[in-house]
Amino acid sequence: MNKSLLTGVLLAVLMLQGCSSSRPALPDPSPIKSEVDLGKAWRTGVDGNFGETSERYNLVAQDGSLFFVTRVGSVYQLSQKNGDEVIHIETKYKPSAGVTRSGDNVYFGTYDGQLVAVSLKKKAVEWTQALSSEVLSEPAYFDGKLAVQTADGWLNVLDAKDGHILWRAKEDLPALTVRGTSAPIIIDGKVLAGFADGKVNAYNLQTGKQIWSYAVGKPEGRYEIERLSDVDGRLVVKDGVVYAAAYNGTVVALSLQKGNPIWQRSIPSDVGVAIRNDLLVIVDLNSNVIALNAKNGSEVWENKTLVNRDLITPEFFRDYVAVMDRGGYVHLLDLKTGIVEGRDIANDDVAPGSRMVADGKKLFILTPDSDVTALSY
Repeated sequence: MNKSLLTGVLLAVLMLQGCSSSRPALPDPSPIKSEVDLGKAWRTGVDGNFGETSERYNLVAQDGSLFFVTRVGSVYQLSQKNGDEVIHIETKYKPSAGVTRSGDNVYFGTYDGQLVAVSLKKKAVEWTQALSSEVLSEPAYFDGKLAVQTADGWLNVLDAKDGHILWRAKEDLPALTVRGTSAPIIIDGKVLAGFADGKVNAYNLQTGKQIWSYAVGKPEGRYEIERLSDVDGRLVVKDGVVYAAAYNGTVVALSLQKGNPIWQRSIPSDVGVAIRNDLLVIVDLNSNVIALNAKNGSEVWENKTLVNRDLITPEFFRDYVAVMDRGGYVHLLDLKTGIVEGRDIANDDVAPGSRMVADGKKLFILTPDSDVTALSY
């Protein structure tokens, strides 16, 4: 295959990412011996569903409520207990990713590069700030500051009170990237961000000075398609260690303080990892689910029974790790063995509309047919 044809095929694939309706329907999964009765606790219809791709949208589970925004710009607060609507605010903005919440405010980005702050108390937009490009992940909040990445490689830190930009940092984009950005993290006086060139950088929250940088995904190969190295999956920080995955196949654990690698494994993934205690779970590009020892990177188990089901980022849920496929099935995997011991369909054979979030005894999902579903067992 010549280079131009190869690049064209890749571009077509990348444009189809997140567009489940253009791909053939998934077959039903293989039967399992069910050890847990997973089922619907409640379902609530909302105004609008997810936007361009499901992994960019999130539900924030805090204080007994769910906070989120839909593709039509409707901001919601729902009760976790029964799904009842607490607050519904319509805005004129078209969100391109999910939300973060701090106190009375929720924040989200748009396709035309706006960061929007909405007051839940006033039920109105507090402020907007124009950024350099579209926002493809939710912002991070800490101590009166917001960190948000844009698709053109800029990391912006803003004052959460009025949205003015405190500082910016830029990482150059490769010639070809996977559409998306990692969501930044603010922790221990640092802003962490993953970029399309495969780097994870740490900056001083107050000054914007770069503290360290590590190339998780190192571009290799003759063609641009082989050199894809984006860090688009969600970064996770636990006990002073940063966990990141790059599209070209590297999963790495880094020291939060200095950025030096503690361990790394060759596992290609374009979604985030989940960690509980010493167990790290990741989904590779073929939808194999792999559990690693978070301290040293050694393999604990691997589940290959869900291959090619387009799994999204895993989520720990009570005694299991949950994964959801493009067909709308949620699978519960045993933490010790990785065997699927429970399964339910989130909502009538539809793909996920958001990253899953678990809180207490419920697992919450926004589906494409404009429903928020809570599963429990």
